[in-house]
Amino acid sequence: MKYSLFLLFFLITSCLFAQQKMVAITIDDLPFVRMNLYSSNEVIQKTDQLLTALSNQNAPVTGFVNLSKVYSSGEFDPTRFNLLRQWLDKGFDLGNHTFSHPNYNYVSYTDYISDIEKNEPMLNTLLAEYHKSLTYFRHPYLHRGNNKAKADSLIEYLHHKNYIEAPVTIDNAEWIFAAAYDSVLKTRDTKIISMVGDTYIAYMESKLKYYEQQSARLFGRNINQGLLIHANSLNADYIGGLLQMFTRNGYSFVSLETALKDKCYQTEDHFYKNGGISWLDRWAITQGKGRDFFAGEPVCPEFIMKLARVDSE
Repeated sequence: MKYSLFLLFFLITSCLFAQQKMVAITIDDLPFVRMNLYSSNEVIQKTDQLLTALSNQNAPVTGFVNLSKVYSSGEFDPTRFNLLRQWLDKGFDLGNHTFSHPNYNYVSYTDYISDIEKNEPMLNTLLAEYHKSLTYFRHPYLHRGNNKAKADSLIEYLHHKNYIEAPVTIDNAEWIFAAAYDSVLKTRDTKIISMVGDTYIAYMESKLKYYEQQSARLFGRNINQGLLIHANSLNADYIGGLLQMFTRNGYSFVSLETALKDKCYQTEDHFYKNGGISWLDRWAITQGKGRDFFAGEPVCPEFIMKLARVDSE
């Protein structure tokens, strides 16, 4: 009898563990996107709004910093720099996203490494105050190098510096929605503002389901997912709804460290083209998947692209 109960308990817990869905939230372009559109007080308030919603959902987050953003008209701005303290005060982690967000496909290896290192002194000093250190690196535009030699050189450098690359599996056009949202906030038209925000959540849910499908097709299971979004007004207002959407789909929020324990992240990546794409797409291309494998990926709605003034051609 005891053996049967133990076996039943084991099977139930094993099943629950197998069904558990996990996602790591990562947020790029700190301290904030398009800060010049808002007053200092507005950016402080928006940052607090974003971080409070994340805290309320117990969502661990790694934010990736471009320190060029803490300068205004070439001068260091302590108010902008202190936005990063808001993240650390909430217990979140910060990673290196380069100083000025260069595109590795279009700059030299030497210039790119210089930009990574330019981001380090001030960040290291700040993190040390919170007994933290720089651990993760996020590639601007998700570009790892458009030829093997360039990609391998960067991988070797990051390994030598003890950086861990921060992959993204749920790639998306959130940045286009954010540009559209910034444009409609100026109008104070609450109807269209809500339309953009609600469409954003629906779009992100369709992206989540698409990449769940791709995960199952590549690995036979749902992997620990990695989400990329940005520090912007859209997420300041809608991060709560976004997190609730993930919860509704059975996800728990985990640290980047926990997510990367999934063995899928050891999969080979031989993608050496210009595109900045999901790691799931990289792995699929490396494995020789054809065009049909990628069919059905949700696209950004045309009206959002028009509001954002992004050309769909």
